[in-house]
Amino acid sequence: MELNTNQLKFLKIYRSSESYGVSLVDNEEFEITKGYGSTIIEALNDMHENLI
Repeated sequence: MELNTNQLKFLKIYRSSESYGVSLVDNEEFEITKGYGSTIIEALNDMHENLI
């Protein structure tokens, strides 16, 4: 399964030189929480862990 980041309405995904970041955003693109990892999946899991 290929991840199409353009379809993720409330997630902002960005990449720095060595890692990925993911932010959960609201309708006004205010960042609610963030996660970081060496892959997009690790960043999503880190963000999810921060929520629970």
